[in-house]
Amino acid sequence: MTTLVTDTTTWQPKDGDLPNIQRLLAGPGITLVRLSFRQGQILDEHRAPGPILISCVAGIIDLDVTSGAATESHRLAPGTTIYLAAGDPHRLEAREDAVVHLTLQRNVTAT
Repeated sequence: MTTLVTDTTTWQPKDGDLPNIQRLLAGPGITLVRLSFRQGQILDEHRAPGPILISCVAGIIDLDVTSGAATESHRLAPGTTIYLAAGDPHRLEAREDAVVHLTLQRNVTAT
């Protein structure tokens, strides 16, 4: 069965400290999530159980990624996508209103 989702880039914020997080679709081994940030909202440091792609759709997002003892900072603008390995701690902060797509791989085994 084919799953189709439309209107994935619409900014749908919520009030408060955290962005609005919405699962847009899920299939075997993969999930697509939309995060709608208001300027200044933060998704504090956390980890994903599998590899992820973070894609900036609109706005500007600052991303901090910790790998080993080092922390890397990246500024994501529209059209920018970054890959993070499973378990890498990361934090996102909106520099302006923004929409981010997060693609999560689940149940992935290392080869």
